[in-house]
Amino acid sequence: MLTIKKILFTFFLLSLNFLLCFEASATHIRAGDLSVRRIGNSSLEYEITVFLYRDFEGIPAQAGEISFGTGDSESVNPQSQGFINDGTTEVLLYQTTYIFPSPGWYDISYLESNRNDNVLNMDFSGATPFYIESSFLINPILGLNSSPVLLIAPVDKAAIGQRFIHNPGAFDAEGDSLAYRMTICKQGKDTDVENYRFPNNPNENWTEMTEDGDTPGQFYIDPITGDLVWDAPSEAGEYNVAFFVDEFRDGEIISSVNRDMQIVVEDYDNERPELIIPNDTCIVVGDILLDTIYAIDPDSDRVTLSLETIVPPNDEPDFRVLGLQPPNGYEEGVFTWSPSCGAVRELPYEFTFKAKDERQGGRNIAELVDLKTWRVTVVGPPPQNLNAELDEGLPQITLTWDDYTCENAETMVIYRKKGSFEFDPVCETGIPDYTGYEYLGEVPIDETTYIDQDLERGTNYCYRIYAVFRGPQGGESISSTEVCSFVPDLFYMTNVTVDETDTNSGQITIRWTQPDPELVDDYNVITYDLYRTTQSNLGTMTLIEDNISESDTTYIDQILNTTQEDYAYQVTLKGDGDSISSSILTTQVRLGAAPSSESITINWKADVPWNLTSTYLHYVYRKLATEDESDYQLIDSVSTQTSGLSYTDTGAEPFTLEELTEYNYVVQTFGSYEVPLIREPLENWSQEIITSLLDTIPPCPPVLTLDLLNCDLLPQIGDISPTEDCISDSFENRTSWVNNPDENCTEPVAYYKLYYSPRPSDSKEDYILLDSLTDLSFIHSDLVSVAGCYAVTALDVNGNESDFSNIECQDTCPLFELPNAFSPNNDGINDFFTPMKCPRFVKEVDFKVFNRWGELMYENNEDPLINWDGTNTNGNPVSPGVYYYEAEVSFYRLEESQETERFKGWIQVLTNEVKNAPK
Repeated sequence: MLTIKKILFTFFLLSLNFLLCFEASATHIRAGDLSVRRIGNSSLEYEITVFLYRDFEGIPAQAGEISFGTGDSESVNPQSQGFINDGTTEVLLYQTTYIFPSPGWYDISYLESNRNDNVLNMDFSGATPFYIESSFLINPILGLNSSPVLLIAPVDKAAIGQRFIHNPGAFDAEGDSLAYRMTICKQGKDTDVENYRFPNNPNENWTEMTEDGDTPGQFYIDPITGDLVWDAPSEAGEYNVAFFVDEFRDGEIISSVNRDMQIVVEDYDNERPELIIPNDTCIVVGDILLDTIYAIDPDSDRVTLSLETIVPPNDEPDFRVLGLQPPNGYEEGVFTWSPSCGAVRELPYEFTFKAKDERQGGRNIAELVDLKTWRVTVVGPPPQNLNAELDEGLPQITLTWDDYTCENAETMVIYRKKGSFEFDPVCETGIPDYTGYEYLGEVPIDETTYIDQDLERGTNYCYRIYAVFRGPQGGESISSTEVCSFVPDLFYMTNVTVDETDTNSGQITIRWTQPDPELVDDYNVITYDLYRTTQSNLGTMTLIEDNISESDTTYIDQILNTTQEDYAYQVTLKGDGDSISSSILTTQVRLGAAPSSESITINWKADVPWNLTSTYLHYVYRKLATEDESDYQLIDSVSTQTSGLSYTDTGAEPFTLEELTEYNYVVQTFGSYEVPLIREPLENWSQEIITSLLDTIPPCPPVLTLDLLNCDLLPQIGDISPTEDCISDSFENRTSWVNNPDENCTEPVAYYKLYYSPRPSDSKEDYILLDSLTDLSFIHSDLVSVAGCYAVTALDVNGNESDFSNIECQDTCPLFELPNAFSPNNDGINDFFTPMKCPRFVKEVDFKVFNRWGELMYENNEDPLINWDGTNTNGNPVSPGVYYYEAEVSFYRLEESQETERFKGWIQVLTNEVKNAPK
C-alpha cells in the first residue's frame, strides 16, 4: 500500500517527466523565409509562400498563421517537402493565395512558436517565437511583379576555424536588381529577439580570428553578391542570423524578402572543399556557352558538385557532372547554355555552384561546402546587314537593316560618328562612350529604316545600331558592325597646324585642297577667302585674306596669341567673285594638362572634318621648359582607338618627373578623311603647353598674434549702473600674423585661412573656418565674449595648406557683484534688487530667495539682471527683514569647468511703504 509520501513523490516524478517531454517537443523551427508571387489575371491576387525548416527532433509540423498586412490572417497547414542535412531537418511548405484590396505596401508575416533549443546567440531560444516579415509593393505604374525567391536552403554547416560562406541563391523572374542587408532575428512584429547577438559580437568568443589567423574575425553579408561570410567560427553550436533581399526597379525598392537562417558549427577534423569557376562573362543569344567547373577537396574525400540556381524554364542550362568518384577529392562538371531571346536582361544571371565533401565514417562526421557564384549576362544578337545609302544632292543618308530576330526587343537605337572607329564589343552592349559615337535617334523595333539629314559636306559619317529590350528585365544587344558613307564637297580643309607658340608672335599654317576642275568648269576665275575666329569670340568671323588665287592653298597666319587663344578657320570658295561653297569650320589642336602629384596627364581636342581618332598613332613630345626648341624628345605614341586623345606621363625610366620643375609638351596628330581622293595622313601639331607636377608642398605656418583684452579698462564699463541693455555690449578680438621668417620657408603664399574654436584644442577638427583672406589681419567682431582660440594657416596657389600656426587663446574677466540691501518702496531709488554694476560676460543667472526658515520666496532664471521687486512667488510683497539668496551664475569662459560660479549671501529688505517725511 502506497503511503502519502510515496504518492506525492511519484506525482512529482511524473510531473517533471511531463515538463521535460513538453520542453523537448516544443522546440523545432531552425529557419525560414517568405516570398510573394503574382498569380491569376488580377494584379491584386498573389500567392504567399513560406518555407520552414524543422528540427527533426522537435514536435511534428503544425498549422502556422500568415498575416497579410491588411488586418486579415489565415491559419495554413504545412506540406512536407522531405528532409535535408542527412535527415536532421524537415522542409515544410506553407502556401496560400490572397487578393489584396488595393495597390500599396504590404508587410506579410509568419509567426509560430517556437525555435529549436540551444541557439547560442539567443537567450532561451526554445521558448522564443519564430517570426519573419517580408514587405511587398503593388504598384501598377511600375508594372506587375513577384518577389525574389531564395533557392538555397537556409540551414548550413560550418567548421571551427574555417571560413564559412552561404549564398541564398536569390532569383528574380523579372530580372530586377537585388541588394542584401543584415538584420536582427525577430520574435514578433517590430520585436527583436531578446538579447540577440551577432556571431561576431566582441563580448563573446564565437569569432576570435579569421581562417588566416587575422584578428578580429569577420561576419558580414556582401550587399551586391549576397554572400554571407563568417570568417571564422570559434565555438561549436547553433547560431541564427537574418537578412533581407531587397528588390529594386528603376531605382525604387519594390520588395524585401526576409530570411532567418541557422548555421550549425561543429569541430571537424576536416578541411572544406574548394570550387574553381570561370570568370564572369556574357553570352550572345544564338551562341553556346561551354565551360568547366572544378571541385577539389584537400583531404581527398569524396566530393559532390551541383548547380543550385535556376533560370526561366525555357532557358535552363545543362550541367553535367562527370562523376569522377569514388573518393579522390576531385570532380568536374560541364556547363552548357544556349539561351533564347527571352533570357536577355540587363542584370547578369547568377549561377551558384556547390561543392560538398563527404568524409567516410558515419553520418555527420563531416560535411563541409564551398559556394561560388558565376555571373553570366545574356545580351541580344547584333543587328544584321546595316547599310548606308547617300543621296548626294540633298545631302542625306538612308540607313536600312534586317528585321531584328528577337521579338521582345523594343527599340533600335542609332549612333553616328565623324570617321571610323574599330572596336570589338565582346561583352559590351550598346555603344561605349570611348568610341566617340554620339546618339542620333531611335525607332520602334519593327522599323528597319532611318534617314539622317543633319549632314555636313566633306565628312565621312559612320553608323552603328543596337537593340534595346523591354522592361522590367531590360537589356541591350551587341552593336552592329560599322557602316560609313562619305558626303563629298567641292574642296576640303586638311591642316590647321600650330607652328609657333607665343603670346604675341604665334603662327598657324592653314591648308586646303583645290576643287575638282570638272565641278567648277563653269567659272573663269576661282579664288578663296579665308576667315578666322576664336573660342573666346565664337560667331564673329574675321576676314584675314581675300581673293587668294586658285593654286595657292596654303596660308600662314602670324602675330597670334597661340599660348592662350584657340583659333578656328573657314575657307570660302568663290567663282568669278561669287561664293560657291564654304568649308567646315576647323579648329587647331588644343592641348591641355591635368597634373597630379606623381604624373602629368595631357589631353587634346580639335573640331575637324577629318577623323582625328583614326588608326594612325599620335606622338607626344616633351622637354624641360628651360631647354631649347631643338631639345624636344619623342616620349611615346598614342593609339587613339584605345586610349582616346589623352596621355599620362609618369616619367618612365631613366627619366624622372620632379616636383617644382616645369615641362613643355607638344602633340603631333595624324588623321584621315578615310576616302581615296584625299591624301593621308593629315599631320597637325598642337600648341606647346608648360606644366609641372601638382605641387603638394604647403607653405610654412604663419606666426599669429592675438591682441589680448585689457581688463583694467573694463571697470569704467563695470561702474555703469545695470540697465536693460548693459550686458549686450559686443566685443571684438583682433588678430594679425606674419609669414614664417625661417629662411627655409620659400614656398610662396597665395592666401590664408583663419580658424576659431571657443575651447582650447590641438585638433583641427574642433575649429571652424572664420574666413579665407589675403590680408594679414582680421577683426572678429560682434562677440558677446572674447573667450576663444585662434589659428591661421597659409595656402599656395594649388590649395596646399600649411599646418596650424601657433594657437593663441584668451579668456574673459567676469564681473558679478550683488548688494546686501534694497528698498522696494516705489520711490524710484533702489526699488529692484539687481547687481551693483553691469555684469560682464554673463550667460544666465538662476536666482533664488529664501526666508529664515528656508522657505522659497522668489525664483528667477530668465533675467541675468535679476530685477527682483520684493514680491514673493505669489506676487505679494514680502515683509521687511533679512532674507538669504543663492545665485548660480553661468559665465562665458574659455574653460568649461570655470563657466559656473555659485554666490550666497543675505539681503536686507528695508520697507515696502513710502513714509511721509517729517514736517
